[in-house]
This record gives sequence, structure tokens and C-alpha cells, in this order.
Amino acid sequence: MQECDLKKQYLKLFLYLIFFSSLRVFSQVGCTDPSANNYNSSAITNDGSCTYNVTTESVFTKGSIVANVTESSGLVFTDGMMWTHNDSGNPPNIYKVDTANGNLLQTVTITNFPNVDWEDITADSNYIYVGDFGNNNGTRTDLKILKISKTQLTSTATVITATAQAINFSYSDQTSFVSNSSTNFDCESVISIGTYLYLFTKGRGDFQTRVYKLSKIPGTYTLSPYTSYNINGKITGADYNKLTNEVVLIGYMASNKNSFLWFLNGFTSDMFFSGNKRRIEIGNSTNDWQTEGITYAQNGSNELFLSCETSYTPATLYNTFKTNITSVGIKENQKQTYNITIYPNPSSGIIEIESDEIITELKIITSFGKCIYSNTYNQKHITLNSLDFSETKGYFIIKVKVSAQYIYRKLFLTE
Repeated sequence: MQECDLKKQYLKLFLYLIFFSSLRVFSQVGCTDPSANNYNSSAITNDGSCTYNVTTESVFTKGSIVANVTESSGLVFTDGMMWTHNDSGNPPNIYKVDTANGNLLQTVTITNFPNVDWEDITADSNYIYVGDFGNNNGTRTDLKILKISKTQLTSTATVITATAQAINFSYSDQTSFVSNSSTNFDCESVISIGTYLYLFTKGRGDFQTRVYKLSKIPGTYTLSPYTSYNINGKITGADYNKLTNEVVLIGYMASNKNSFLWFLNGFTSDMFFSGNKRRIEIGNSTNDWQTEGITYAQNGSNELFLSCETSYTPATLYNTFKTNITSVGIKENQKQTYNITIYPNPSSGIIEIESDEIITELKIITSFGKCIYSNTYNQKHITLNSLDFSETKGYFIIKVKVSAQYIYRKLFLTE
């Protein structure tokens, strides 16, 4: 009997140890971004809790967009080319423009759909998508996204025609269609990820954006919001950077002023607000820009193009650079399958990387996403002593590939 009780006590103790060990593992969550105010160096999993100081970025004028685009409402950079379009009441055209100065390269007329209120444009490998979902007063019952095959856009002629397929949709949570200038069912932003399109509403009424997920297969759909966030502003454009798994949103406050960007990264799956959420101010109370379009210059780039429409004839093309934020929510220890050691850390510039398995690839990335070193290897020990660390002070991201798995480490620099 005593032996039985003793076994029960040992089993109970064993279960307690397992329980508290699991608590310790699961407790290693927190802010994984070293540039945040509340960075947790022991955190493995990003829980979206990072907070940041107010940050501003400079915006630079590239030039006027083509004269017949007075209301550039969306931008997309795809296949080395940038496309834009006007919004409501204009011809059903998309325009290929020069990123250096905004000059017109090609006009494509969509022959089978009018421009009711085109508000944003996105793309994947095979199609361009135009969002005809502007809904200023919440009265529309004909919301759609136009799907345009890129096979129609191979001509070098300056003016061509194309047709589109319609992806029709409605909002399940919209029960009233009475005209209301504070509607929450206006949408001006769409991004493409995989087999889905994601819509971010403008949030005219409560300054919150709601996210809807829409199939790319033409048809008719009823959508329900699956996540939302108090963005504190009106969202008017969006883009997705697939190499850094980052979403950027653009918008403005009341009276089209105080323009801003939101960078979303380190999120899980398509829960865009589950990771880092950082707001960057690009305008003030005197800038009546009505910022509308935004796109990354290319995947992996820290350069963005943006466009505006208010009081500009034609609209204006700008660019800006991410200089204050990282593109990823760093997970230093991921699966902990391999032992990666980097020393000295902090470092003055010379570093040693050691692994218990063969390293096949090594990259060094600045805190704002620029790769300054990339090489392939077939060894366990690497010495680097001639790197240029002048890009930034503070930290870099070391990305090591071992047995098809990427391991991340932070390298801090001495002054």
C-alpha cells in the first residue's frame, strides 16, 4: 500500500514537472522586434505586443502621372512594370507608367465593364485585379473585382483593349443600404496572396479596418469579416511583399490630411494584425494629399511608390524608403533543431558562425530589410572579417540555412 502511494506521488510530481516545463516553453512569447520599446530578448514567438515610438518618413516627388490620370486611385508593380487607374466616372482604363517620372507607356481599355468606382489594383503571376468596390455612401449592390489575364497585355502598342472576368461579392454584415457618408462598407484596398484576395475596408465611420477574404475564382460570394483593427484613420490602399511577408497600408485622417503608412509583419498565416503593427507618419495637417495608391518597388525592396489625387492635375507619383523598421518579426530560435553560435556578439565587425550541421547558405540583413551579404557554403564554421556594417548601428539579422531549414540570429554591433 505504501509502495503504491509512493508511486502515485512520484507520478504526480512527474506530471507537475511536465506541466511547469510546458508553461516555461509557452511563456517564451512576446515582442521579438529589437527596434520596439518592449523588445523581449528571450521571446521566441511574436505575440503582436510590440510598441513603437512615433516615427516619420520623408516622401520624395518622382513626377506627375500621365495627364489623363487625374485621380490615381491604385498602384501595382508587377513583372517589372507599374500600373495605375482613375476612380469613379472615368474611362475603364488601366495605365502602364514609367516609375522614373510617371510618363505614360501604355493604355489598356477594359471593353466589357465600366469604371463605376475603381479604387485599387493588385496582381499575381497571371492576372491583374482591379477593385470596383468604391462605396462612398454604402449604397452599392454591384461590388466586384475585375480579373484581367496578363496574356492580353503582351502587345507593345501604346493603346490596346482587353476583357475582364467579374468576381462579384457582397458583405454579410451590411444590413442597410441607406445613404450614409460614415459607412463602414466602403473599400479602397486589395492585396493578392496565394489563391485569395484580401480586402481592407476604409473605415469611414469608426476608423477601423475590417478584412474580408475573397476567392480569385470568378463567381458571386457573400463575405464576412474575419479580423479587424483600430487603424485610427481611413485606409485607401495596400500592397503585399511576398519575400518579406509584409503588408503595407496607406491612408489619411480627416479632410484628406495627416497621411500615414502602417507596416504589418511577423504575423501568423493571414491574421495580419497578429504580429508587429507599426504606424509611420508621412504627412501633416497642411498636406492635402488624399494619398490613394501604394506598391512596393519590387518584392523584397524597402522602396515604395505612392500616388495622390486631390487638387493635382495630373495626379502625382512619389516614393519613400523604409529606413526605421525591420521587415520581419525575428524568431531567433524557431525549432531549436540545430545549434548555431555567432561570436563575438556584440561585435565590432568580425564574426564567427559555427553550426553542428553543414551550413549551406548565409545572409546578413539590416534592421530595415536590406541584404548586405549573401553567399552559399558547404561547411560548419564560417569566418567573416571584411563586411561593411556602416548601413546601420544597433543590430543585423543573420539568416543561416541548415538542412533546408532557416535559422535566425540577431547580431548586435558595438559603437
